[in-house]
Amino acid sequence: MSFAQSYPVRPTTIVVPFAAGGAGDLSARVISDFASNKKGDVTAVDFRPGAGATIGTTQVADATPDGTTLGLYSVSPYGTTPHLQKVPYDPMSSFTYVTAHVFVPIAFYVKADSRFATWEDAVKFAVDNPSKFRWGTAAVRGAAHFATEAAFRKAGAQATFVPFKGGSEAMTALLGGHIEASVSSDYGPQLDAGEVRLLAFTGSEKVDIYPDVPTFGEMGQPIAVEATYGLAGPAGLSQEVVAYWNDLVVELQQTDDFVNYLKVVKGVRLHWNSEEFTERAREAYTTLGQAIKELGL
Repeated sequence: MSFAQSYPVRPTTIVVPFAAGGAGDLSARVISDFASNKKGDVTAVDFRPGAGATIGTTQVADATPDGTTLGLYSVSPYGTTPHLQKVPYDPMSSFTYVTAHVFVPIAFYVKADSRFATWEDAVKFAVDNPSKFRWGTAAVRGAAHFATEAAFRKAGAQATFVPFKGGSEAMTALLGGHIEASVSSDYGPQLDAGEVRLLAFTGSEKVDIYPDVPTFGEMGQPIAVEATYGLAGPAGLSQEVVAYWNDLVVELQQTDDFVNYLKVVKGVRLHWNSEEFTERAREAYTTLGQAIKELGL
């Protein structure tokens, strides 16, 4: 690869704005490990959770645009949170959207032995028992949070949202019986172990391997959103840097390691180059902002 001769010359850090242990962690680590172990370019993952995933995202926006600091893109801190609280960055201008590599369905799920067998069961309980249905997400004021809040509101249900720093913390609370449901993309290993049951996906795309799990889109919910992970950097990244990571992800996606990663996170391979990624990220920011405003969220 011609670009590797001049970049990278120093180690690269991929900032993950969530706590370790979830799908975001694995989605950054699969790239980091490939860059370090297979390409010989030292790359590390740095976890900076908090404030609805905006702490780590701000760090990326403020970084020197030399390619030594990148960030894991997830729709929440880029597409929803800036519409809900003041953040020190602008998703339309503060970032270089480098490449996206995976789509992971966000699920609304309960423990496998839960009394709730369907989405309708959970909603009915929340309607009949105001504030007693407790649920959490991977990111406060993130896309999953507001898609689910909008769905409960549409049904006239009063459910109690419990904040967590990441999907792994919410999963621990769910399995410990401290909440009734979680909404995140961090369910893969627990689903394989038979510990959780999926009741719905928050997006509009039907997931082929789960044909019986309904989506928010087909249920007519006010907001339907999927989880897309990729790499973003500060505004002004050079074409050399963008091309390096784009080419690396294309190469990574042909490996057994990537196939195994998809199996763990229940993800679907995709590839958006910088141009397409930029267009889609800005569209998501605009569309979600309109929906949040219309719903009064």
